[in-house]
Amino acid sequence: MEKKYKILAVDDNPINLKLLSRALINTNYQIHTASSGTEALKLANSVRPDIILLDVMMPDMDGYEVCKKLQEHEQTAFIPVIFLSAKNEPVDKAKGLALGAVDYLTKPFNPLEINARVRTHLAARQSTIHLLRKNQELQKELDRLKNKMERQTKEQQTIDYLLKISSQAYHVSENSIELFSVSKSKTRPITTFYIPVFHSSSLVTLLSLNGYEKDYPTLLVELMVQKFTEGFFNRCRLNGTIIQQNQLNHLFMTLLERFSPDIYQIAFTFSLTTFDLRQKKIFFHGLHQSKPFVIENNGKADFLQGQKIEIKSELEQFITAMESEIRPGQWICLYQSEAKPVHKNVYEDLFVPALENNQFDLQKALLQLEDMIKSEEQDKSFVLIKIK
Repeated sequence: MEKKYKILAVDDNPINLKLLSRALINTNYQIHTASSGTEALKLANSVRPDIILLDVMMPDMDGYEVCKKLQEHEQTAFIPVIFLSAKNEPVDKAKGLALGAVDYLTKPFNPLEINARVRTHLAARQSTIHLLRKNQELQKELDRLKNKMERQTKEQQTIDYLLKISSQAYHVSENSIELFSVSKSKTRPITTFYIPVFHSSSLVTLLSLNGYEKDYPTLLVELMVQKFTEGFFNRCRLNGTIIQQNQLNHLFMTLLERFSPDIYQIAFTFSLTTFDLRQKKIFFHGLHQSKPFVIENNGKADFLQGQKIEIKSELEQFITAMESEIRPGQWICLYQSEAKPVHKNVYEDLFVPALENNQFDLQKALLQLEDMIKSEEQDKSFVLIKIK
């Protein structure tokens, strides 16, 4: 269906208005008429014509004044105006065009000419409107891309910061204990870690984290767990508190509750391995994680054995909590790859040979383990601990 063009003809002479209406015979034209400048302005605001044929010489408000007032309002400023006048002086035409008119016709007008001029300016207006709409669409698209780029920049800044405050390797050396932990993967982010969240001459705590997804939301939540745990032990140290088993139980349960997948929609497993160097004890609290593996200098090797710690939780069947004694000469090993239990043969095939081949030298054994445990798409993390 073709567009109906609205044309507003303005003239104080009713005969001229009739002549204009008859001249503009076209099924696609809707002719509106006004006999004064005031009426023309009202109709221009209500009808929103596609073009205005405007007489210059009118008694109450001449065409020039009407044109100026049309230009002052955003809703009518872009309506093309063709001046109609008996004056044919160049100065009159120049004045009309200077006010923003698109054309100037002198009376008496030729019907063929006025039709041709009207068609030309209506076509030009449609082209202008089309370009304006295209420009608006392009501007919207540019704004969308700009916003997207700004979001991506902010996201990248966050990612860079997360990578900056996360680490892939740790070393702790105290009088009674020394440990190295390493995380390996071909792709970032890495969400499987062993992190020594606290260490002193009397206490060392290792936090294990294993995200089900390798993404930055998982890394962010894991870093929150790390900072929360660090804060717990630092507050205890400032208060001069000696960590007891019930406090470790409470910390473990608090981590379960505060960082539940129900809250953050992030799934991960974790464990706390705490070495009380005064009491010569190890405490292990794990959710979906295997117990530490213990290797003796005489070659005896097995998962940690000890006394079970009772933990009351609806997740009890997935929790391993125990305490055991430690003594100099023992080696404690932990390994993670994917969210699966680690079988005994993994430690027997990797960790035992690494220690025996290097005469139980910690750093040399660690270097051999790094060579043996290859980087893959899936994260791998391990820790080697020497009880002195």
